[in-house]
Amino acid sequence: MNRLEALEHFHKTYAKDVLSQKLHQVASLYEQRKQELMLSFIQSFQRTCLQASHIDAAKARIGYITYSMRRTYLVDRNYNYVIEAYDKSWFFDPQPCQGFYDAGWAFSFLGELEDELNQLRKPYMNKIIEPDVERFVLQAAEQFHAYIVKLAKDAIPQAIQLPEFQALNYEDDLEVRIGEYKGISEAVYSAAYGILHDSTR
Repeated sequence: MNRLEALEHFHKTYAKDVLSQKLHQVASLYEQRKQELMLSFIQSFQRTCLQASHIDAAKARIGYITYSMRRTYLVDRNYNYVIEAYDKSWFFDPQPCQGFYDAGWAFSFLGELEDELNQLRKPYMNKIIEPDVERFVLQAAEQFHAYIVKLAKDAIPQAIQLPEFQALNYEDDLEVRIGEYKGISEAVYSAAYGILHDSTR
């Protein structure tokens, strides 16, 4: 068995099954703890709005609030999403207001996936190495991220009712977005259009 054959065998025999198990565990946890998870998300949104309200007097109105997954963080098993409140220039805003949302409830399973696959690769001798597992895990990250998007969509109707958000000085077309850091993101709320559910742009 050469290296390519070993990788194919590893993915078919172990990697896909272990990934499926972990995603099932995330789904199960989400249903069991949905209200608690929504509250935690809403609190992170509340903190961001409060923080932004203290600094927006010195800057333009808030145009975007983004929750961003950073793959560089995932490599270090840091499961925080970066929350940023920008003016209408978005990524060109030189001083966005910044906070964090702990997504460890979902991404801890990604860490378990990596640990288990690193054990399962050992019988292949050195035909499958740690970077192979890391590559598979980082590709799988998007499927765990989908649960953070789901949570955001479930929580946003309550989040936008917060007094801290209502009091915020924001643009008429403000958007709340969730996605990869400075990459593809999805709008879950638009001040112009309301709550959005299928709005990948």
